[in-house]
Amino acid sequence: MKKRSLVFMFLLLLAIATTAVAQKEKSPSYESDNFKGFYLGATGSTNGWGGEVIYLFNKQFTVKSGYETLKLKYNFGFEENDVDYDATMDYKTGGFYLLGDFNYTRNLYISAGALFNQFKPQISGYAVSGIQYGDITIPAEMVGEFTFTIKPGLTVSPYASLGARSFFGKQKRVMMSTEIGCYYMGPPEVEIEATGLIAPTADPAHGQKERLEKQIEQYKLYPILKLTLAVKLF
Repeated sequence: MKKRSLVFMFLLLLAIATTAVAQKEKSPSYESDNFKGFYLGATGSTNGWGGEVIYLFNKQFTVKSGYETLKLKYNFGFEENDVDYDATMDYKTGGFYLLGDFNYTRNLYISAGALFNQFKPQISGYAVSGIQYGDITIPAEMVGEFTFTIKPGLTVSPYASLGARSFFGKQKRVMMSTEIGCYYMGPPEVEIEATGLIAPTADPAHGQKERLEKQIEQYKLYPILKLTLAVKLF
């Protein structure tokens, strides 16, 4: 009786082991490099929306390149020295990037590379009220127009981030990843254009450009929160 019980237990364990091995061979596993290949993805981040091409060399190394862009517009008004102005902020950012990932665990990775930075917010406006000078009224069109443009100190901006990714689907051909990191842009640069009575604002001799750059020089890092969804091509 004991012998038959032992034989039965042995056969049961053998069947379980065989089934497990068969399932492991049929389903793709991360360690077996079945995820190696080209992926095409869509991205959304604090630096814009875009697309990405990804190549997984093996379970540790990945190279990816893409383009993202973001454009926002906001109209507002303000008063300066008793003059009313209408202004528009055109917020533009994005760019081409090339990055490399190193997986230090199955799902977690470090990413590093560079962005060809297209960060270029711009504020432009014009006077909508005149200046009262005694009995004389200077019309708004003579007060003038202005444009302030902000550019990154480094056109090619280094990038670093921490990320996590997972694979989905029956054959694990869908990849989703999230990243949190930043670009180093260097101290931002300011360009000023102005006409009319406010034209001296743009004159380098008045030092307005330097004062503005001093006020924003601490904003050297551009924070990134990114989500990517990609599908394996081959």
